[in-house]
Amino acid sequence: MNPATIVTASRIALSPVFFFLYTTAVRNGVATPLALAALWVIFFVMEISDFVDGQVARRTGTVTDIGKVFDPFADSVARLTYFLSFMVAGLLPAWVFLLVLYRDLGVSYVRLLAMKSGITMSAQISGKIKAFIYAIAGGAGLLLASLNSLVGGQVAAVFGTITQVSFWICGATAVWTMIDYTLAYRRLTMRK
Repeated sequence: MNPATIVTASRIALSPVFFFLYTTAVRNGVATPLALAALWVIFFVMEISDFVDGQVARRTGTVTDIGKVFDPFADSVARLTYFLSFMVAGLLPAWVFLLVLYRDLGVSYVRLLAMKSGITMSAQISGKIKAFIYAIAGGAGLLLASLNSLVGGQVAAVFGTITQVSFWICGATAVWTMIDYTLAYRRLTMRK
């Protein structure tokens, strides 16, 4: 394992820790400040490692086809984990989680088809936009739990609406990026 792969693997290793902590520490949308701090640290490490692993790979000259596949896999594991945590807590609508899950499974399948054709599909620009939108929605979900815990009342209620809108945008983005990856695969195989 090279340094970039280790950074990528950290997202996979932290995912079950986030899920366990969130589902055991957040009750009725409320958690202790210590639990919230730990969740924020894990969330930031997972999201920042998504940016850092690519930088490390390019700087150390260790960009590999395996890394191009492992990175989006680790992204899926991390983001599906925190969205699942929010769904279990009743914050995220199940239909949004299913769209995100189906999108990730669909894109993985498209990448496997591409590999079978001898093509390594790197992340599309739509995938980068999706990562940003998912990170914002993930942060919004965690911020909502923080607001419920620390201030409650009207502030949390208003932010709850904003969080739901961010989740709906995630669902729409999942559909859009699935279509984009499918079209990209088609363009790549037609050139071959």
